[in-house]
Amino acid sequence: MSTFVDLLPQTLGDVYEPAATEVEREEYRQTGPVVWNSESFAEEQIRGLVRQVFLPGWPKPAHQVVVSPVDQETDISSICMQIGLALSAQVRGTACLVEANLNSPGLEQVVEKNGHGLIANQKTSAFRDPPRQLSNELWLIPRSDFVGENESGLSGAWLRERLTELRHTFDYTILYGPPAAVGSEAVLLASLCDGMVLVVEANSTRRVAAQKVKEKLHAANARLLGAVLSERTFPIPETIYRKL
Repeated sequence: MSTFVDLLPQTLGDVYEPAATEVEREEYRQTGPVVWNSESFAEEQIRGLVRQVFLPGWPKPAHQVVVSPVDQETDISSICMQIGLALSAQVRGTACLVEANLNSPGLEQVVEKNGHGLIANQKTSAFRDPPRQLSNELWLIPRSDFVGENESGLSGAWLRERLTELRHTFDYTILYGPPAAVGSEAVLLASLCDGMVLVVEANSTRRVAAQKVKEKLHAANARLLGAVLSERTFPIPETIYRKL
């Protein structure tokens, strides 16, 4: 089963499919169908998300963003890692991935699974420890370092101070937030940051649950910066394969 990441939960019916010319039809008869690379498609979607939110963003560029799933069962570790890598490759300045979900499987596991090497560098702040640097411009802050002794919960005053420290240390921050439909911590984080990117899981997340999260964000005066549809699978006509 392939996995796709979309910026917006649209359908293929929204995709304009130009009619194939006789030259294109003849080329297709000679070469056969083009194999679609789902990984490249997903990577381009992530790069598009980074451009939409951070470069330059609307109505102003975002520098500190929460990425949260709607549902507690949705694992977004890989999505957060992909966003962090894409961001560090497209912007000037330092970026960090922060594990702010007390019950997440762990971004460190994603780092190890995908073979992203850790490099050593001279320590320059409380957050920039050598074992947590993924590249020259990207850092990983594990849950234990971010939360410290606040495992029982994240208070507003403590979060505000911690996020201010992150702003002074890094140019961009991506926080792996807790599930937005459970409790209030995700919305609190979004209200203290520049906004939230909400992850909706295909064939799992209920529309009413996502709508309630949107209403909670609005009530907290927190920005919904975008939506990611994960675990999406769909058939694509061969003519559209050729346009991707």
